[in-house]
Amino acid sequence: MFRNEVTQLDAVASILCIESSMTTSAIVDSVGNALHSNFAEFPDQEYTKQEKIILDKLGAAGGFS
Repeated sequence: MFRNEVTQLDAVASILCIESSMTTSAIVDSVGNALHSNFAEFPDQEYTKQEKIILDKLGAAGGFS
């Protein structure tokens, strides 16, 4: 997908992809190993939870502009 603007969702999704591919997570401790995980029962709520953790750890709790 091509856009001229990166959204907060894009940034969070890219961090989650990188974090889930690592053996140990630097930002999101609860992600765990991507090969041994299950799909969340409520993915929108799970994303919101993960987004908050990432923004808190990066010191961007107010979001990106």
